[in-house]
Amino acid sequence: MSALEAETLIKQKEPFEKQFAFVERYDVAGGTAEVVDIHPPSLKSVVPVLIAPAWACTTETYKPAIGILVGLGRRVVALNHPRFGGNMSATQRETDKNYPTEQLRKAFNIIGVLEQKGIEKTDVIAHSEGAVNIAIAATLHPQKFRNIVFFGPGGLIGHDSFIRLVKGFVNQKEVTPIAVREAIKYFARNPLRAIKEGADLARSQIHDLLPDLRDKGIGIVVISGKDDPAFPMERIQQTVKTNMVDGFLSISGGHGGIGDQPELYMVAVESMLTALEAKSGGGSSEPRRGELIK
Repeated sequence: MSALEAETLIKQKEPFEKQFAFVERYDVAGGTAEVVDIHPPSLKSVVPVLIAPAWACTTETYKPAIGILVGLGRRVVALNHPRFGGNMSATQRETDKNYPTEQLRKAFNIIGVLEQKGIEKTDVIAHSEGAVNIAIAATLHPQKFRNIVFFGPGGLIGHDSFIRLVKGFVNQKEVTPIAVREAIKYFARNPLRAIKEGADLARSQIHDLLPDLRDKGIGIVVISGKDDPAFPMERIQQTVKTNMVDGFLSISGGHGGIGDQPELYMVAVESMLTALEAKSGGGSSEPRRGELIK
């Protein structure tokens, strides 16, 4: 039995709270990333689920959602993007000509975590800004990604501005006290980097990346809230074409549903991962266009 297998068996016997409290740290392009890795007692899939966080969201923000996924039998890996330090390599910086700097940095943060943890392939739940980070990461290293669920994704509404984006975030209805607290802490630790990240998010476009990702065998579903003020569903629908996704699902609610009502939305998200997994394996269950939650 390898050390990794032994560690996995130990983690499977530990309760959720104890696993969540154990924070791993990895040096990545943006500094030192804090990572939690939660194992369920019984695995539904050997491929873990990575949560790519929204701007100013942390593992604490997603803790209830992570608990739901673990309860559904999913191993979940989630990270806090570093707030200071780090340095992209010359090769990584060369890639900067194609992508906004801060979004590229976060993409390399994710790749660095996967590589250092020895995760060869992962499924992803990419929330808001996380959609941009993951689209870039998957374009650079497609072999590491199996299926992606984009929830309230950034980068898919066409031309945007930082001012409009901030107004969209401010007008969210589904914001928990934990999310507010974590966002304030996130911003306060490095205001300049936070502003640069937001500005780069506003000018990011990922729709041209999705067809190539699908051609490389990565399953993609977009889930969008009807009342999402940050990335309006109507604008996403105008941008997303059938060759970009395996399914497009409209849901009731807004931008932060997976934090506000994880017992509802994370079950829906996990079902999409299950459907994508079945599709790639020749199963009959497929994501579809249309309503998921009324």
